[in-house]
Amino acid sequence: MQVTKRTFLKGLLATAAAGGVVSQASAKPQADLPAKWDREADVVILGYGGAGASAAITAKDAGADVVIFEKTAQGGGNTAVSSGGMMIPNNRERAITYLAKTYDFANSQKDQELLEAFVDEAMKSKDFLLSLAPDQKVYIYGHAGFQNIPESDAIDKWRFRTPKGQKTRGGDMLFNNYRYAVETVRKVPVVYNARGLQLITQNDEVLGVWVEIDGKKQAVKARRGVVLATGGYEFDDNMLSNHTMGQKFHRLGHPGNTGDGVRMAQAAGADLWHMNALSCPLGLVVPGLKTALQINMLAPSYIYVDQDGKRFANEKMDNHTCIYGVNVLDPIKHRYPRIPCFVIFDEAARVRGPIIGGATSGYALNRENYKWSKDNSAEIEKGVIVSAPTIEELAKKINVPAENLVETVSRWNSQINAGADKDFGRPLEKKGKVAFEGREAPVISRPIGDGPYYAAELYPTILNTQGGPRRNKLGQVLDPFGKPIARLYSAGELGSMWGHIYQGATNNSEACVFGRIAGRTVANETPWS
Repeated sequence: MQVTKRTFLKGLLATAAAGGVVSQASAKPQADLPAKWDREADVVILGYGGAGASAAITAKDAGADVVIFEKTAQGGGNTAVSSGGMMIPNNRERAITYLAKTYDFANSQKDQELLEAFVDEAMKSKDFLLSLAPDQKVYIYGHAGFQNIPESDAIDKWRFRTPKGQKTRGGDMLFNNYRYAVETVRKVPVVYNARGLQLITQNDEVLGVWVEIDGKKQAVKARRGVVLATGGYEFDDNMLSNHTMGQKFHRLGHPGNTGDGVRMAQAAGADLWHMNALSCPLGLVVPGLKTALQINMLAPSYIYVDQDGKRFANEKMDNHTCIYGVNVLDPIKHRYPRIPCFVIFDEAARVRGPIIGGATSGYALNRENYKWSKDNSAEIEKGVIVSAPTIEELAKKINVPAENLVETVSRWNSQINAGADKDFGRPLEKKGKVAFEGREAPVISRPIGDGPYYAAELYPTILNTQGGPRRNKLGQVLDPFGKPIARLYSAGELGSMWGHIYQGATNNSEACVFGRIAGRTVANETPWS
């Protein structure tokens, strides 16, 4: 096949040189195939997180010869450092209605066929999870992130139950089971320290990929196709500045997500979508850590204020959508007045527990092994949290107008004492189902009481980006005209289906779902040689 394609291309060029029917303007340049292939497989998967693992399992079960290349020294990606949750609908039609609304009110690009294919496959995910490893149990730990949207009751969030006597976190529980299914059961080879560089294409068809393995460039032939499961671009500052609003981004997820798959797909002619969509809580920066930690106040006596010392939002906005509460650019003073912003709280909130209460996801917790102090005292000592005996002195320490902060705290206290947050509608008590077990307190709003008083800077802390190459319902990567790029597939966070309104546990779900769909489809391709 290699010789045939080269001979055919040479013939076309010769015809053009002789004045034949193929003009220079219409002949599209094509990359030469490697002189030799260093290794080959039916299905080549780049990235070994939940998406890559799901694709490998399904393609292998369909009879394909599979190999996985992982950029870093160990697998897992964002899957392993997540909370390990997976959104699984309990009703097809109601789930489609609910999820469609999350696109509509945010004006995010939606593919109805893709959405329906996701829901259909996601309803099989519980059985798939239980098939990964023996003697595992799953349970419902949460529900829809946006319970004010009709049909939200159609959404449940599931995860593996950690066996008694173990302390394995949710994300590691999930990926450990993926790893068992991939490596122990199916014996799929995984090559580490192997970064995808560029897809090898000819005649608009993906035939393989250049991979750098331990510093050496190698050509890998993909007889049936390539699945890109390389994650997002949250650790690429240039891509963030080009595609998103905001500044001073910090990250919660895996540092390996530097946009490799986006660039490879672009070079192969892929369409991009959802590039400005983020899962981005607010978080805190601890000196010495590579990544940040997200804030999650379980105590009710706190507020968020901007650099002018004023509240600007209902602080109970969903964690994953907090970026949209702070990425406001002031065109008069030329600043982002809410980046950073500040959490303000009292002594009762400090002793209530860690201000990251209940947080279980993120690289800092799961790989850097940071343990936040139970009473926040260590973080005060490190300067992450500042304290003062009065609100006025606290304002001076964080460089906001003291008169504004005093008035803001007084207004908050008077409104909550009167029974309602009239400014932004933050509820006093929790109502309805929990979105995340252990992450929501029954009492949500109380006045800020006795001092000392505390403040901490909050920054956008990206859990993952959503953008990348657009895929169809079969997991095929599409060009800008909606045509599949031959033998190229994607799954997971790379080119995610989710738009601006992302809710927890849906990236793990999408990785699992479209990993299976892409693995199944690519395994059915006819080998090109």
